[in-house]
Amino acid sequence: MAYFFSFLLGFFLASGSATAQISVKPEGLTHYSYCISHAKDRSNVFLLDRGTMYRCGDDIATAYFNYLGRQRVPEKRVTEAEGVFIYRMISGVGKCWNKIEDAEGNPMSIYGCDIYVEL
Repeated sequence: MAYFFSFLLGFFLASGSATAQISVKPEGLTHYSYCISHAKDRSNVFLLDRGTMYRCGDDIATAYFNYLGRQRVPEKRVTEAEGVFIYRMISGVGKCWNKIEDAEGNPMSIYGCDIYVEL
């Protein structure tokens, strides 16, 4: 739960505005819609006061993270209580991440994406 709230804080600080749009390139829209569908299929949908957050993982998140890298989206390395993450922002709507270390500093690689849709 702490990670979820740190995501929201990081999202609003990094995006500056929740009104920006996602990439309208076909590949960008495909990754976006796959992530939303994956989140719905696995009940990883969080209803918030002013919107909905969708969290996808597995191969869908890995592909989205890699797509953002190919688009030269800047990445940010962040150390949090849960571990070390590499973040790539989805313009104005969220971010994809790769958790590269757990809280004890052990190497790992887990991917996920969080997409926030305002009401």
